[in-house]
Amino acid sequence: MFSIMNKITIAEQLMIFSRYLGQQVVIRSLLNDDSEVIGTLKGIRQNALLVDIDEVNRWIPLNDNFSICEVKLLLKPLKKLTTSIINTANSLPVQAFITPYYQQLGFDMPVFISPGHSCNCKYVYELDLADYRTASEILSSQRQAVMVR
Repeated sequence: MFSIMNKITIAEQLMIFSRYLGQQVVIRSLLNDDSEVIGTLKGIRQNALLVDIDEVNRWIPLNDNFSICEVKLLLKPLKKLTTSIINTANSLPVQAFITPYYQQLGFDMPVFISPGHSCNCKYVYELDLADYRTASEILSSQRQAVMVR
């Protein structure tokens, strides 16, 4: 997946993240102990993500030349769609509303970056910008890691 990330600029990553405002993210520090923190994506600006962590808004800087942390959306694979969600999506007045509806519910959807981009039609997870674990699974694995140490 590392080679794919080299093809996605920070601007393109921000465009993908912007479709998932309100979703949970996991942030892993690349500077300290690799600890993971859960937050909620609240906003985007030219070079940063605004994330609510424990009711404190923090700007997470992103840069094409270096990384201080890794940010991934906590999304669900499409195989977890329920009949009820599919029926609701199919009842929307315009077919173009289906993808934003699924994104709003936190489902991983294929991305469109720009015409001819090599990462078009890939899922966010395939671009290494999403994690299919839940927040509780991440927190549970952290507790287990602490117990092992």
